[in-house]
Amino acid sequence: MILFLYHLIMRIIKKETDYALRALFFINEKGGKIPVSEIYSQIKAPKPFLRKIFRMMASFGILISQKGKNGGFEFKKPFEEITLADINDIFDERTTPGGCPFKSKICANYKTCVLKGKISEIEEETHKRLRNTYIKDLWR
Repeated sequence: MILFLYHLIMRIIKKETDYALRALFFINEKGGKIPVSEIYSQIKAPKPFLRKIFRMMASFGILISQKGKNGGFEFKKPFEEITLADINDIFDERTTPGGCPFKSKICANYKTCVLKGKISEIEEETHKRLRNTYIKDLWR
C-alpha cells in the first residue's frame, strides 16, 4: 500500500516541481534579477538539472532569463499569480489522466479497472486543488 501511495504522489508532484518551487521562493525573497550561481548555491541541486528546470519555466512564461555578466533569472509572471498547477503542469509527463497507476498497459482489465477509475477521480480533484492554490500562500 505504501508503494502504491508513493506512485500516486509521484504522478502528481515531481522532483522538478519541488526544486522549481524552492527556486521561485528564493528569487521572490531576494527580489529582482538573481544570478544563476546564487540560486544553485541556495537550492543545492545538480546544475544540469536546475538548468533544465529554469529553461522550462522560462519557456512556459514563469521566468525571464538574461545571459551575461549581469544576467540571471527574474519573474515574467507575477509571483502572486503563479499557482501550483502552473508549476506542476510544466513537469507533468502524463499524456492522459487516469492511466494505470502501475504503468501497465498489458493488463486484461485495463478498460474496466475500478482502481484506475478511482485514481482518475483523485487525480482530477488534486489538480483542481493545485489550480486553486497560489504559491504565494505557501511562501513563509
